Order: sequence, then C-alpha cells, then structure tokens
Amino acid sequence: MLRSKKRTPLFAKEHITEFMTSTAEASSKHCYLTSEGCKGYTLRMRQRHSVLILTLLLLSIAACSPGHTGGNIIAFLRAGQLWTIDPSGANAFAIVSGGEPVVGYSWSPDHRLIAFRQLDTTFATSSAAKNLPAQPVTGQIADVPSTVNTFGVDGGTPISIALSSPQVYYSNPFWISNGTHLLYRQWGPSHPASQEDVTWWVAQNDQPAGIAAKSLPPLASLPSVEENNQRLAGSSSHGIISTTLAGTNQQDLTRAPLSGHPLPATLERVLWQPGPSQGALLYAVASNGETASTSAPLQLLLRQQNGQTTPLFSCACTQFAWSPNGQMILYSTGSDFTIFSLRDKSSYTVQAEQGSVPYWSPDSRFLLLDGPHTLHLVQPQARQDHVLLSDGQQTARAETSEQVAANTLLQPVPNSLWASDSRHFLFLTHQRLSWQGQKLAGGEGLYAIALGENGQPQGQPTLVASGNTISQAGWTYQNPNTSFLY
Repeated sequence: MLRSKKRTPLFAKEHITEFMTSTAEASSKHCYLTSEGCKGYTLRMRQRHSVLILTLLLLSIAACSPGHTGGNIIAFLRAGQLWTIDPSGANAFAIVSGGEPVVGYSWSPDHRLIAFRQLDTTFATSSAAKNLPAQPVTGQIADVPSTVNTFGVDGGTPISIALSSPQVYYSNPFWISNGTHLLYRQWGPSHPASQEDVTWWVAQNDQPAGIAAKSLPPLASLPSVEENNQRLAGSSSHGIISTTLAGTNQQDLTRAPLSGHPLPATLERVLWQPGPSQGALLYAVASNGETASTSAPLQLLLRQQNGQTTPLFSCACTQFAWSPNGQMILYSTGSDFTIFSLRDKSSYTVQAEQGSVPYWSPDSRFLLLDGPHTLHLVQPQARQDHVLLSDGQQTARAETSEQVAANTLLQPVPNSLWASDSRHFLFLTHQRLSWQGQKLAGGEGLYAIALGENGQPQGQPTLVASGNTISQAGWTYQNPNTSFLY
C-alpha cells in the first residue's frame, strides 16, 4: 500500500544563495547563441533569477502537502498543472501547481523522478502561448520557450537543468535509461532550416542550469541511446555517427550519407536495438539508392556491431520502432500497422486508424494502438486484434502515407500507457465512450483496466479521474527506441 509522505520545503536560504550563484555561472556556460546574443541571454537570465526563485518558493508551499512515494502512480496534465494519482483514483495531488503552465513531462525509468517543462514567464503572456497546438491523441506540445526541470515524485528540490528565454526553445526532455541523464533539444530564435541546425544536450539530472550538460555533434535525426548507456547514435550529413554521452570519442559507422536522405523527418532515425540482444542498429534508406519520394519504397537495414549490414524488408512506411524486447519491429503505412519478427522473418498487419499512437507493453506481449476514434489491443504472437474503445464513428481507411517535411522537429512519446507489470494500462476517452459495445458509465475521463494472462480485459475499466481536460496521461517511462515520433 502506498503511503503519503510529508514533503520538505524546496529551498532554504542557503539553497537559494547557492542556486543563484550556480545558475549565473551556468547560464554563460550553457549559452549557444552569438556573442551579442549570449550577453543578452545572460542578462535576461540574471533578471529572471528573482522570478524563478519566487516560482520555486511557490512550489515549496505545494511541496509541504502530502504526496506520493513513487511506485505504481499515474501522472497527467490538467489546466497547466502536473498531477499524480493512484490507479484507484485515490490520492490525487498536484505536484506542480505554482508558476507558469506545465506543457510536458517525462517519467524516469525508476519511476521516482519526473522531468517537466514550464513555459517561459515572458512567453507565457503571449497569444502564441495561450493557443499552443497539441497532438490530437497524445496531447504533446512541440518545442516552446520554457524551463526544463527535474523533480522527485516524493518531494524534494526541483532543479532547473535548463533556464528559459523567450527566444530559446526546448523539446520535451526524455530520460536515458540509467535514470541519471536527460536528452533534450535546444534552438532559437528562428526555426531551424534543418535538423542539423539544432543543438542536442545531454544533462545530468541533479545539476542545475547547464552544469554537467554536454552538447552532441550536429545530427540530422533524433539521437538514439544504447541501453547500456555508453553510446549515442544518429545520422548526419556525413553518415551514421556514434559518440559517448559527453559527445566525445566520435566514430563514423558509415562513411557516406544514408542513401536517399534527407527523408521525411519521421524516418531519419537510427535506433539501437533494446533488450538482452541489444547492439544492432536499425535505420532506413531509399531502395536501390534512389532519392526518397512518395513513390519510392524504403528499405530497412539492420547493422550489427561488427559492421555487417542485413536488409530486412522494403515498405512504403512513414514510421518504425522496436519492440521492448528487441525481437520485433513495428512500422506503419497509412492505417496499416505491421509487426515484423526478427526470429522467423514473418509479418502480421493490423488495420487501424491513420495517426494511431502505438504503445508496447514492457514484456512485448501486447500492443495498444490509440487512435482518434478507436483503441485497439493487439496480441502479436496470437495474431489477434480487438477494438476495445470506440466513439461509434465510421473511419475511412487511409490509402496514402502521411508526409512530413524534412525540417519538422518531432519527438517521441515520453510516457507509456502501460503499467510496469504489462497487465494494466490506462486510457483517455477523447469522446470514445463505447467500451466493447457498452457505454462507459463514468463518462469522459481517465480510466485504468487490468488484463488476464490471455489478454482478456478483467471486468470494467476503473474511472481514475473524470473530465475532458486531462491530457498527456502516462503510467511509466517509455524507451524512445520503441516510440513513433510526433
């Protein structure tokens, strides 16, 4: 049974003094703009220290209230606040309720820490901030001027690992699987012309304002992290490169740009294989060395640690990702979602909705496809697919792949709908109120459901939190190598 724990005040006087000193030094170290822009950026940071400290003191008031101690806890956003709650619906608590609106968060792998973004104070007053577009299914918000912070779910001191400016944009941070470092994207003041014009940072989760943050070499894709946390990999204008977490000891894994690149941003990925058999890299090239286009199929390749490269299959796909055990690959072509098995090279295709968001269960036995109108539960080994949730509307099957511009800044879904036991998951209704043909009695809201060993839902879903203003619900950490990009 979870027990509430009294939280300690966030900042004593000595902590505030130390924070002001460390952040002033770090702002100059972390600045990436031109020399004049850097001076302005540092000055703005000094001016914002008092505002930031006031915000942190407001957070300390909330921190003195009962909270959670980690474990089996669900998180979500509502009205710009970050909430946690038990799966039963008990112990609802706004763990970040002061200051500017929270626009994104990420569970740590051990479920004890949360990284979150809060809007920059100046930007928060703009019309753009009051009308931020969100991804329809996940609720994700794109890169915005914000602070990037880490926070203990059972209390403690929130640490701003990246300070804000109205002209500095950050992506949602996502955790590297050892739980001590985070990876995030930074750019500004103008939108980058290409993926290689942004800066990727690896920051230590307990060091404020850029201290112990290291930048990576320019990349044309989202960096992928090997699960043993020793290396990162990504594509560049020179080919596939690999570095340490500190961006050092760069190795050129290929000596030429990937054939057909730049592809749509969703396909410019080089993914380390997760699971016990990790070490291989998965990536896409245009078939037959042609330039990528809507008519040219793509070929997915598997590169082993010894450099041997094996073609797996060709597809007209727009997204691909690993399963958590590293033995299956999921890719989408419009409304078709195909699961490819490395063991026997077989494939199984599910017809769902274009734009459905996939969530693998941690044990890779189940797959959720969370779409605009339906929620599918897939069992790859049994080759079964069931529609669990629906709004009753008929959706036309998409015959064409969704195209994304090469300079679109996408990001993975940082949190999973699944509990760590792979037998419970949650879902938001989004006006989908028919559960296996029966109307949900609780109406709009956030629900949780248990599965039996055979994948059958056990009883009726439990209403965790009611209302239609909840977004970005997440139960556990999700490895970016298993997520599509949005």
